[in-house]
Amino acid sequence: MIKISCNKAFSLCVALLLTLSFPAAALAMDDEIPLNRALEQFYKNNYDMLINKYEIDKAEADFVGTKLLPNPSLSFNYIGLGLSSFPNAGDNTQMTVRLDQLIELGGKKGFRVEAAQETLEAAKLGYRDTIRTLLSGFYTLFYNLKLDVLNAELAKDELQRFDRTLGIAQKRFSAGHLSLVDYTKIRIARIDLENTLTTVETQLKNDSEQFRFLIGSVKTPSPLLLLKETFPDYDEDRLTELAYQNRYDLLSLQKQQKAAGYNNSLAKAGQIPDITVGAEYDAYGIHNTPTVGFGFSIPLPLFNRNQGEIQRRNAEYGQIEAQIEKTRKQIVVDVRLAINNFAASLKVYESYKTRKAEMEELLNRSEKAFSLGGITALDLLDTQKTHRDFMTKYNQSIIQSNLNEELIKVATGEIK
Repeated sequence: MIKISCNKAFSLCVALLLTLSFPAAALAMDDEIPLNRALEQFYKNNYDMLINKYEIDKAEADFVGTKLLPNPSLSFNYIGLGLSSFPNAGDNTQMTVRLDQLIELGGKKGFRVEAAQETLEAAKLGYRDTIRTLLSGFYTLFYNLKLDVLNAELAKDELQRFDRTLGIAQKRFSAGHLSLVDYTKIRIARIDLENTLTTVETQLKNDSEQFRFLIGSVKTPSPLLLLKETFPDYDEDRLTELAYQNRYDLLSLQKQQKAAGYNNSLAKAGQIPDITVGAEYDAYGIHNTPTVGFGFSIPLPLFNRNQGEIQRRNAEYGQIEAQIEKTRKQIVVDVRLAINNFAASLKVYESYKTRKAEMEELLNRSEKAFSLGGITALDLLDTQKTHRDFMTKYNQSIIQSNLNEELIKVATGEIK
């Protein structure tokens, strides 16, 4: 009588577990977005890009300003008016209207324009390098989002698979072929699967929200991505040469070096004094007898021959040279690290790829053996856990291999 009562109780529990509708594993998303369209939205809407792009506008404004001539100076003077005779003018009054114009000598304007133009080009290249830098985070988040989707699908499949096993266990328990202890262990094991599903769903939601903000999307994006399973070989020397041609941080520094050269020439041209020329109109006395005049002024470079500015510009040029040398070495390091990371992730992926079919076969055989009473519940649970861990690491390895291949392109400056 006691055994029948237990069977009924556990049968009710199993029925309740199997009829409960568990939340869907995959996050309900508004839009499937392929990588190329995600990139388009990223370029268009990312706040860091929009903020940095104003550096180009500022550099362009400086360039426009350097092409403009200095404004002339207009002066007006009325002198010789006695206080006792005010407001009547006397014969000793004089009205002067003068117009002065600064004329730069030594090619200063040309050097200034050339320096501003190179600075503008450097700003444009710097903006492109900002994009390249931000792409590392974009690709990482996009592929992590794809990993979240794979893990959510895996967790859902594992839960459905486990429920089928649980149904078999219930039948075996009802028939007296499975002990109460083993049956309870199987039922309790479902809690871990439920918690795993909750965890991966939460991670998927969080990463989706971050990615939505990153690309400025009003919808919750779902990554539409075909993962590669075979990869080409990469040659470090070829990639390094490619990076020297494409890396925008290096190209921007080279433009800055040219601008520094023009600024250096401008500083040296500052030793040549500029001249100010002017013309004036004069009127004298109560009859306002008109006269005209002209003149010029020139500073005498006796004490200040622009030595401080020349020294400063020389230091700036040397500083940029050192930055270029550092960047060239940094490029070698970046490319080498990207290749090393890719090779390591590919090796890990290949090791899981070669064992994937074997792992699936082991799980299927274990489940069949358990349904026939060939293995214990502990053996089955251990095999299922091994399969879950294996598939989780398999998903991570294939995602990491695809991601690291994209990061190689980032390291070489091949941005889309």
